[in-house]
Amino acid sequence: MRRARSVLAALILLAVPGEALACACCTNLGQRYVEVEKLDSGRLEQIESLRFGKEARLYVGEAGVEYIKGIQDPAERYGLKVAWDKTHAAAGKIRIVFTLDNPERRSGTLSLMLPQKISIFEVDPRDSPDQGTGPVLYKEWKLTGEVTGFGAFNGINGANQVLTLILHGRGNSCTSAEDFTHWTLVTEGPKGTYSLFGDLAE
Repeated sequence: MRRARSVLAALILLAVPGEALACACCTNLGQRYVEVEKLDSGRLEQIESLRFGKEARLYVGEAGVEYIKGIQDPAERYGLKVAWDKTHAAAGKIRIVFTLDNPERRSGTLSLMLPQKISIFEVDPRDSPDQGTGPVLYKEWKLTGEVTGFGAFNGINGANQVLTLILHGRGNSCTSAEDFTHWTLVTEGPKGTYSLFGDLAE
């Protein structure tokens, strides 16, 4: 009997860490988290591992592309390539470069200077059932920094102009790159305000 109890106690102790780990990622009905935090190495690694789709679309709305301010000869669709520029990483300056190409219109690049902070938004949208570990959260990670434009996008260079990369996704309370499925790129300021959007590759 004593041996049986010892074995049972050992099994319970072995089970606790796994349960604790699972609960750390659990969500709750009505959960909401909105905060600006330091962009640490863990989150940066997740962002660097993302792979962007091959197309970017310009948000036009009802007005039409001719009313977009800040892009020379704008197009509704662009081929997309994304790269990291770490030439000046030692000085703390890292850029994410978005190359936007349209064979029938002017092409160019938008570069986002990586900021020191990241904006985190997680909320239970209350549109999915509890699967046993809580509802699925809608998530956004936002990076806002200095913008540099070249080619068709050089019209947004100037003071008080910023670029924001928004990563959209869903998941539990433990966020990883696999949670994110879409992106939006928003430039705002006196030189022009517009947004591009697209998918993240699996």
